[in-house]
Amino acid sequence: MSKNKWVRSISFNRTNPDDIKRLNFIGKKSFSRIVKKLIDEEIKRKSSITINSQSVVPNNSIGKPQQKQQVVPQPYNPMLRGN
Repeated sequence: MSKNKWVRSISFNRTNPDDIKRLNFIGKKSFSRIVKKLIDEEIKRKSSITINSQSVVPNNSIGKPQQKQQVVPQPYNPMLRGN
């Protein structure tokens, strides 16, 4: 395996009805492709929410509204660290 790859595992419980539904839905499809597609959709959904919901906070010293700056924390992912 390439050193550029990072594998994350996921577990399913064969006795959990919800996990059984998930496993039946996935079948023999490429699990990695499904998960990556869902992650991409979630990223797009969250970025559209962040862009459309800008907060405005009044500035008491001048009396004019000032936009609140949103700080997005970087997720912990060792694969995205610099060399």
